[in-house]
Amino acid sequence: MSPKVMLLAVGLGVGGTETHVLELASRIDRNKFDVMVCLLKTEGCLAKELRQRGVRVVSLDGQGKLDFRVLFRLWRLLRKERPDVVQAFLFWANVAARLVRQTSKKVFVVSSYHDQVIQEGWINRLVDRVTMRWANRLVCCSHAVRRSVKSRIGGREAQFVVIPFGVEAGRFRGVEALLRNELGLHERLPIIGTVCRLVEPKKGLRFLLEAVVQLEKEVDGHSCQVLIVGDGPAEEHLRVMAQQLGIASRVIFAGVRRDIPQLLPLLDAFVLPSLYEGFGIALLEAMAAGRPVVATTVGGIPEFVTHGETGILVEPGDATALARAIQTILANPEEACRMGLRGQRHVQENFEIATVVRRHEEVYEACLVES
Repeated sequence: MSPKVMLLAVGLGVGGTETHVLELASRIDRNKFDVMVCLLKTEGCLAKELRQRGVRVVSLDGQGKLDFRVLFRLWRLLRKERPDVVQAFLFWANVAARLVRQTSKKVFVVSSYHDQVIQEGWINRLVDRVTMRWANRLVCCSHAVRRSVKSRIGGREAQFVVIPFGVEAGRFRGVEALLRNELGLHERLPIIGTVCRLVEPKKGLRFLLEAVVQLEKEVDGHSCQVLIVGDGPAEEHLRVMAQQLGIASRVIFAGVRRDIPQLLPLLDAFVLPSLYEGFGIALLEAMAAGRPVVATTVGGIPEFVTHGETGILVEPGDATALARAIQTILANPEEACRMGLRGQRHVQENFEIATVVRRHEEVYEACLVES
């Protein structure tokens, strides 16, 4: 009988970690592992997609961070399913897996870290530090995240494994673009865009809006339009800011979408102005689509975006530098195209999802050998 692997997530709304869980769960070799996904909260929109891909999904229906009944439900589920390995994603799932493991030492726990440890409060860091010893492996999506976790929380060097995110590069090649009018975009203006969870100050989107204003001052007119894909608590604030800056008619909030491969070809430049970032899977998707990218020198981004080669990197929180980088791409379309093609090739050669999945399987196999 194949070893059982449970992927434990907080929820399955649209986001970088959730997309990673979707791809990982649906691509793990079924001839080697029996895979299921467990959610601490109620199901999100990706749960249906997971089931369509043939993955079993179970929800524990947690009603908030302090719903401790979830721990009991998880304990019962582990007794019933008897997984050999549990890989958890994000803080609450990491902690839940470690605590429940104390009742069943036979299960191996793999904790995942997908962001730098920056805004976590001292209580979260303390809980993380105390329970970390009960994890067999700590998988980080970048070397920057590993350094952040090691310095601010702890962990033994032998616990750490760095496995980046990956994409199915073929999904983003040769895709027919959506029509501009489907998204309310102007026909003649260049398009810069981003795909992310609208969370400030982390994503630095205020600096993107300020950069557009600076661009328009330099060219004395409308220089471009902005397409923002995603939702989150900062959306209303960003809408008000665009209105106050006088650029609301050229900033399109498209909400959450699942047709990103058809949307990316519309962009003349993909911009991710984050103030901190574990990896930036949306950047990887944009590069796979051959789009020139502008991003900040934070977290794991410089580990796969090479300044001047596969994209342009600027310091975080600098709207002037951001505007200059965007203008460089818009004013030099031939070089921007070459940059996009170099980025596309880099993703194809180094960040294919099949390789990423295989590296996770190797972590599970290493845990099982230790039993």
